[in-house]
Amino acid sequence: MKKVIYPLLLIIVFLGFSSCKKNRIPKNKYVVVLSLDGFRYDYASRGNTPTLDSLAKIGVQTGFRPVFPSNTFPNHYAMATGLHPDHHGLVNNSFYAPDLDKIYTIGNREAVENPAFYGGEPIWNTAERQGVKSATYFWVGSEAAMGGHQASIWKKYDGSVPYNTRVDSVISWLRLPKERRPHLIMWYIEEPDAIAHDETPDSEKVIDKVEELDQVLNYLFNRARKLDIFKKINFIVLSDHGMATYTPDKYVNLYKYLPRDSFDYVFDGVPTYLYPKPTYTETAYNILKEVPNISVYRKGEIPKKFVYGTHERIGELIVLPDIGTYVHFRETDRAYTGGAHGYDNFAQEMEGIFYAAGPMFKKGYKGETMQNLNLHLIIATILGIEPAPNDGDPLVVEKILK
Repeated sequence: MKKVIYPLLLIIVFLGFSSCKKNRIPKNKYVVVLSLDGFRYDYASRGNTPTLDSLAKIGVQTGFRPVFPSNTFPNHYAMATGLHPDHHGLVNNSFYAPDLDKIYTIGNREAVENPAFYGGEPIWNTAERQGVKSATYFWVGSEAAMGGHQASIWKKYDGSVPYNTRVDSVISWLRLPKERRPHLIMWYIEEPDAIAHDETPDSEKVIDKVEELDQVLNYLFNRARKLDIFKKINFIVLSDHGMATYTPDKYVNLYKYLPRDSFDYVFDGVPTYLYPKPTYTETAYNILKEVPNISVYRKGEIPKKFVYGTHERIGELIVLPDIGTYVHFRETDRAYTGGAHGYDNFAQEMEGIFYAAGPMFKKGYKGETMQNLNLHLIIATILGIEPAPNDGDPLVVEKILK
């Protein structure tokens, strides 16, 4: 694993955009990546998904392990940068950043668009810096101009846009004149995550949504086949994490154990981040060790497998619930009955999907589960560009490419 030194990385990024941009357009190479939020590893096997089944037969299929925490924003940005959240700084969906004295939440438009929250270099900027045009459609981090730079085409998130309309935009970008056409497109659909949160991943409604998404993929490929460049496109369909079912009997409300005024900041959920007042940290830790259905870690004692705990934005205490447990820190109990993620990223319930097909991918290859942050390296390798400093494993990437 490469340890990223951020001041040096920023210098590299700025110099790269200012002086190293070259005309390196890969004439015969395109990458189109679709993220289906919360698409668990086993959903396709439970429904009728002929499009995904076809991708598996003609290309690559592997499990896709999220980074910790297994939540949407840190994982999408990990895939884009190739970095663990502990290294790229988007440490969860919500957190306090002492270096900025600001709070980040996914619903805060000002925070989402603030480049100061995002470390590392996302692959669309890596490509643009080397003369390869890119486009993003709702991908986490793409709305922030890091170092003043973004993809040539990008969209502000709007969940009301119909899925097929998003497909139409992707196809229209691939039809642009050569000098304006993006060779990298990364786009996003917020399902089946949303419905699984409401209905649990065990629900038939989730599988109905999965089958609907498979039809969206069918629409994409039917339209893409009409393009002159179709045989040059490498398609990737993936997800950021899986989903687990809540067990209401395991619900934990930390308000019953700890005084709220002893904490500067609290971000409850899965996992829960606590920023206690300095004199209360050890007391809170000792109390939390006795609370059922959770594990508590001091910031510097998080298990090594998570590659997490050194970034200054992480709370002094991390509460990681057992699978199926939801954690609140509120005056009133509210035990959910839907689905959740954010748990131990090595738990099978958190595993996502990775399907890929195209001229650069092996055919009929079913591989072992790989870490999702390898996406940055996969894209860079296909496009023939130099990747940014990252935590990926080139040997893993070699296994799935020709």
